[in-house]
Amino acid sequence: MTVLKPSRRGFLSAAVLLGGAAGTGLLSGCAGGSSTGNTAANSKVALPAYIPSSLVEADLPGKGAAIQAGFFKYPLDDLKRTVEAAPGNGSSFSFLTLTFGAVGTAKEQNKYWQFMNKELNADMDAQTTLADSYLQKVQTVVAGGQIPDMVTFGSNYPIPQTPALLKSKFTEITSHVSGDAIKDYPNLANIPTEAWQATVFNGGIYGVPCPRPTGGAPILAYTDSFAAAGVTAAPKNLEDLRDALKAVTDPGKSLWGVSNAFSAAYYGRLGNGSPNNWRVEGGKFTHEIETEAFEAALAWAAQVKQDGSIHPDGITVEDGNRLFAARNVATTLGSATGWPGVYAAAVKAGTKVAPWVAPAAEGKSAVLHAGSPYGFFTAFAKTDDAERIKEMLRIADYMASPFGSQEHLNVTYGVKDLHWTNKNGVIAPTDLAKTEKGISFSYLSNAPIPQFNPGFEEGTKLIHEFQTKTEPTLVTDPSLVLFSDAWSNKKAQLNTLITTAINDVVLGRKPVSTIKAELVPAWKTAGGDQARKEFEEALAAG
Repeated sequence: MTVLKPSRRGFLSAAVLLGGAAGTGLLSGCAGGSSTGNTAANSKVALPAYIPSSLVEADLPGKGAAIQAGFFKYPLDDLKRTVEAAPGNGSSFSFLTLTFGAVGTAKEQNKYWQFMNKELNADMDAQTTLADSYLQKVQTVVAGGQIPDMVTFGSNYPIPQTPALLKSKFTEITSHVSGDAIKDYPNLANIPTEAWQATVFNGGIYGVPCPRPTGGAPILAYTDSFAAAGVTAAPKNLEDLRDALKAVTDPGKSLWGVSNAFSAAYYGRLGNGSPNNWRVEGGKFTHEIETEAFEAALAWAAQVKQDGSIHPDGITVEDGNRLFAARNVATTLGSATGWPGVYAAAVKAGTKVAPWVAPAAEGKSAVLHAGSPYGFFTAFAKTDDAERIKEMLRIADYMASPFGSQEHLNVTYGVKDLHWTNKNGVIAPTDLAKTEKGISFSYLSNAPIPQFNPGFEEGTKLIHEFQTKTEPTLVTDPSLVLFSDAWSNKKAQLNTLITTAINDVVLGRKPVSTIKAELVPAWKTAGGDQARKEFEEALAAG
């Protein structure tokens, strides 16, 4: 994920700091480029057929990856099976994956792990690593030559030379899942086509994806704080938003409108219709920083700073989540998948929170930057044993069981009365679940993530309304399905240049003219132009 967007780690921090759960799946908002070498061959790959599940009728209907289906309760009295028999043959599989929370207890003491192994009829040897050190772990494992049977690849963790690594060390599974072949794995067929695009490399399919909703990051606002300041409705344009942020700011009460320069600039970027990383016109790539919209956004954010509306201590997105949780700022950047925890925490604290649609600048059309349609995918180590590949695919199919199925309940919550209890129709995790559920089996694959926040129906309605309203304004990042080695290797350095420039301009250290005069030339030289060239070549080859 580019640091220009709210980080996935930041979304996690928000949910944790606000005391809420992360919903039925893992927090997402995960955007970022997928690696797809040999684009000409990739464009000819027949992706798996998309056969949406109709297992449970949603209370609020979804629409593709952009609008999540909404459920008010889990159908515990009418659970259905989607897997007729245990998917495994009693085999053992090593699985290298990651976690954003505490690593679960060891298999010998972990009843959830033991339960899942029994359900799968497989001995899953999960090697779970904290997310912050996962990339280093993968590189160490690859260097050692002992590749686990299943390995998690993530959009947050771009591995240099990914296509070459997959071709040499992992199995192409195209013949098993392409087109109608996916019907052998009906839960995997429920994964939207966009998510499968992230698994295409070297002219074939090399993994099973974990789909994520693509609805963009809302502005989360404490509406009760704004109402107390005289702002009783969501702002209609950027100047209204600027006035609202100024009105709610009260340093005497340790309250500011927005947490940091980054967030203020992001509000401005959406309101000015700034591209989602890249824009393509006539086969030519233009980066966001090269547009007038980006400069206008920073100029607006600098005015917000001059108004005194930016918290003096906020630097990073994580700071924004912390300050929002402490009610020291009235707005922050959110995520659709982190929303259930945020809303539940606000209700429990007696406050009111709502997702605001980014308002447009005068004469402009506001946009919402779509997230990546996948968060992770699982690749299978190189093998000529077709039956072993099928066994792993059946296990992945189990993990991708949809909401409302017995299998989804098992993967998501564990064993009734041991890992969760039923309190008046609301699933409540136990303390044991907190220590044992760090084993991230759902990163092998998962079903599309719905909006599910039991006991907080109004919150589910609010985010569904937000997604429905903003779906027509979503703009995608055209580089997501293309591969650039320069982008993979240099993205972190390039984004550091950009975030430094954002802070310099918004905080008043440099004029906005330095974006064009200093940032753009430095960014081009540091690898931006090479990445552009490679993306354009990949697009043309396709």
